[in-house]
Amino acid sequence: MEYIESNFGYLKGTKIEKYYDHLIKAEFLCEYYPIVTKIIVRKVIEMLLRDIAQDSGMDMNVSALTLLNGIKLKSNISFSEEIYNSIEIILANGYENISKRDRNRKIPKHPIEILKIAQKVLYYYLKEKENLMLDIKNLSFSAPSTIEYMKKELLKVNNDISQRENLINNLRKKILEVDSSPKRISEINNIIIIIKEEKAYLEEIQDILNRKVEMQNKCVLNMETDYKTYEKKLNEMKIKFNENEELLLEKEGQLLRAEIQNQELKISTEELDDEDESIKRMKVSLDEELRTLRHAYESLLNLTEEYNDIVETIEFSYDNELKKELEAKKNSIQIKINFEDAVFNENIIICNKNIAEYKRKALIFKELVNENIKREIRHEKFYDGFLRLSGKELKIVYTIINNITSSFNLISKPKELLGRYNEDKFLELLNRNLDNLKNINDNEIKLILYYKLISLSNAPYGKIYNRRKFVQTLDYMVEKAYAVLATKNDFKARTKKLDAINEYYMNRTISALKNKGLNTHITEELIENIYDIITNLKQRPENKEKRFYYEKLDLDVMTESAIKSAIKSQPYTFLHMIADLASIDSYKDMSSIIFQIENLIEKRSLIKKFSNTYFMVLLYLSSDAIVVSQNQQEELLPLAVMLITSVSLVSDNDFINLEGYNDLVKLWKQKQQKYNDICMKKEEEESSLGLIMREKLELEINQKELSEAYDSLLRRYGSYESEFKNLVMNSEKRVLLPSYFYYDDLCNKKKLAEKHINESKNKLGTLKSMFSIEVWKDQANKFINESNMLEAEKLLIKEAKQKPYFKKEYSIFLELEDQIQKVNESIQKNKEMLKSKDALVDNIGSKIIDLQKQLTTMKNAYIDIESGY
Repeated sequence: MEYIESNFGYLKGTKIEKYYDHLIKAEFLCEYYPIVTKIIVRKVIEMLLRDIAQDSGMDMNVSALTLLNGIKLKSNISFSEEIYNSIEIILANGYENISKRDRNRKIPKHPIEILKIAQKVLYYYLKEKENLMLDIKNLSFSAPSTIEYMKKELLKVNNDISQRENLINNLRKKILEVDSSPKRISEINNIIIIIKEEKAYLEEIQDILNRKVEMQNKCVLNMETDYKTYEKKLNEMKIKFNENEELLLEKEGQLLRAEIQNQELKISTEELDDEDESIKRMKVSLDEELRTLRHAYESLLNLTEEYNDIVETIEFSYDNELKKELEAKKNSIQIKINFEDAVFNENIIICNKNIAEYKRKALIFKELVNENIKREIRHEKFYDGFLRLSGKELKIVYTIINNITSSFNLISKPKELLGRYNEDKFLELLNRNLDNLKNINDNEIKLILYYKLISLSNAPYGKIYNRRKFVQTLDYMVEKAYAVLATKNDFKARTKKLDAINEYYMNRTISALKNKGLNTHITEELIENIYDIITNLKQRPENKEKRFYYEKLDLDVMTESAIKSAIKSQPYTFLHMIADLASIDSYKDMSSIIFQIENLIEKRSLIKKFSNTYFMVLLYLSSDAIVVSQNQQEELLPLAVMLITSVSLVSDNDFINLEGYNDLVKLWKQKQQKYNDICMKKEEEESSLGLIMREKLELEINQKELSEAYDSLLRRYGSYESEFKNLVMNSEKRVLLPSYFYYDDLCNKKKLAEKHINESKNKLGTLKSMFSIEVWKDQANKFINESNMLEAEKLLIKEAKQKPYFKKEYSIFLELEDQIQKVNESIQKNKEMLKSKDALVDNIGSKIIDLQKQLTTMKNAYIDIESGY
């Protein structure tokens, strides 16, 4: 392990060596007084900035951040943006005064991170200023050690030194024990020299650690008494800065409320097609006032930051002259803060008054616009019916539009339209649908119904929150419904389109009743009611020209009793005549009579009171809608218009309640907000997916690199086996191994056998030596010795790995094994991370699909959901 005094040792011998002692102190206190470490590092960086300013001929007597901004613009030194950001981080973290505004440069950092950032800043300064030839890649950083940790390390070093000392003593004894062979004595002496060098290196480390422990201990003890002073100053600044922060937050809240109110007012007036000139002028005036407020707030924000920076610089500066100058500037800044505060307070009062006036005028103007829009409504009864539509009536219309065409198509013959079987089947289905809708809010149903009607009518839809567009859309539905019926042979055109639609469906219902109960005898009360309606209709100016009906039935010459007798015998003929002569205003009277006749036919004596919900069912069962196919769905539109209009026609209240419309708009805005939230969520998930895919790609690349590194380490480990063997067998320290003398003896025997073989060959000749028993014995001894030598070599290598003599060489094995293990762990960890990323990709992909389905569903239901407002 390499021991260094400090991460800032490279400062020695440079022009900024004066910072070294401060930074050593910062490292010593890092784990004990982290706040003080940050303060010291900030002091050093402030001193560096003032040195740079002095060299550049700049004014140094300013606060730290002001000085930094000046250096960025005017100094003769060129730092990268990364280094400037690093300096800002150090300054911002200096006193742990991290703003609640969470500005990027004020992210809290651990003191170790601050020290590492400072090391990099000072390195780049030296590189720029003194052309320091130091590669940033070789600039290592070690986390500062605690006293306790260094004491443990010192104990290990002391043990290693003792071990070396014992080894040297043992080797000296061996010199005395062995024979007087100069070669052996020389080998052992060389080993002693190597071990002494190792011992000397360990003693250097021992000295470094002793000095560091002593210095750090002294530094920490001194800080125990000084820390209260630091703490007091920090608390005083914190209180003052919190006061400033609260002031800014209060102003920010007031400004934000004013801007939100202004925006809401703009939205409410922009929904109107027309706009009053006085409102336009007030809108411009409010925008100007808010700009003034925003400027005053931003000035307060900047002045407060400058004030805080000056206070920080004053509190911990070493320069008394600088303190005096900054004290004066602090007072000047405080005056400016008070002025901007007064400007803000004055303008916020004016702004709030004008917003209230704006609201008042906008409300009045909105009412005027609404009155104008009311006058523009062409089909008022349908508009009124749609706003009144609620409860069971709403659910019936929704059920017919939404479900019936696809699920109820059981009727095979038009003549069976009001047959008991079909009616019961329909009512069963209707009740099931009503039960499914019972817990759904009426406005939810009505909003979906509105868009389904738009779809049926192909209306050029406008923004629902614009009431004029809303009115025009409803009017268009009636026009389209009229156009759909106009193609039918039994449809009769009229000037008022709702009258024509009403006549068509009344005649359809009357015809259905006639087919079902042709011989039904109606009551005297019903005859009287029918007679009264006909008499009244004859008196209407618009019906005086319709002589056809009167001449056909001789009504002009018939007596009252004769007419009543005719009604009794031909009730359906007179009902058809009423439908043709009546306007939509007669709906309630006509539907009541039809309802009572239907009761007589079905013999429902218990049902006495008219029910529009039940009559809506009769209208549906009598219409063409029950046999509509999917590609004929526009046939439902006229029926829907009739059913919705009927809600207004049976109401006793002529007042059109706009709350229903306002509730729909409010709900639509909630839906749009939800749609926007889902869009944002989808974008966030897509962004996350992109990020994860990039991370996954990096992991895959990393996995490939790790696998290659793992294979390379295995090869290195294998090759080092051979290298280690050569190192051991060629090292003078091999004589210290227990098996060495045995191995050496085998080597000598091998050499002796080879010598005998060579002598025999020279004496007998090559051919004769091949048949010599002595030579064969020598050859056999040589082979045996070689085999034994191989085993002895293995034993020597094994002993070398276990004994301390080859600790340094063997440590490479340990390092390689450690690296192999770490790389293998990294591979396994990387595999798990890849597996996790794959799961995340699948998870987020599913979320995106689900969110897109939600968006598609909402867009299909609310076709203008993407419109802005």
